[in-house]
Amino acid sequence: MSRSSAAECVDDLKGLARVSVIGEYTYCQRLTHICKEFGFNNFHHFRKVLEHLPEDLIGNISTTLMRRYCEVAQPKPDVAYYEFLSINNDTRLRFYSQWAGWDKFGQEVRVPRSLHGESAPRLRKSLNKTVFIVETDRQLIAWRHRWHGLCYISAELCKEHMKEAFERKKAVVAGARNEEFPLLDDFSDNYATWYPVIE
Repeated sequence: MSRSSAAECVDDLKGLARVSVIGEYTYCQRLTHICKEFGFNNFHHFRKVLEHLPEDLIGNISTTLMRRYCEVAQPKPDVAYYEFLSINNDTRLRFYSQWAGWDKFGQEVRVPRSLHGESAPRLRKSLNKTVFIVETDRQLIAWRHRWHGLCYISAELCKEHMKEAFERKKAVVAGARNEEFPLLDDFSDNYATWYPVIE
């Protein structure tokens, strides 16, 4: 990785320190605390050592910091999000969906349904599990290829990188359902499956 990777890693650390709640620690105290969790003496030591680390190790530290950030970050107010679920070693993605119509084979066409971000913290609490908040390209790539799990993706990012899920609407035909075909899927839980092209 280049010098910019080290700079991104420092930014990831600062981002995590901004959103973390550690007692009544100040921002600088949170920086030091997180650095110590990673085996460094303080922020200055973290930056100094980072300059001499191999690229793959910088990448691992950066990805771990990003993951922790996405686990605790709060959704931005007045921003639409889409809920996606990725499972390890499965190329499929599931998403919280809404009905868009019927296709020519009498099957439901489902597209992602936008959600208010404030439902993510409630989900974290009620399900007692990780719900990632993803708002950057780097976070999205790391979630899709390394972390997996339940994720809220900002609308802007989602429509840029997952547009095929929204383009399913093109399959909708006018009129009533074609009864010649049996229904193949049950969407009573509002989750639809999508087979994305791997980026």
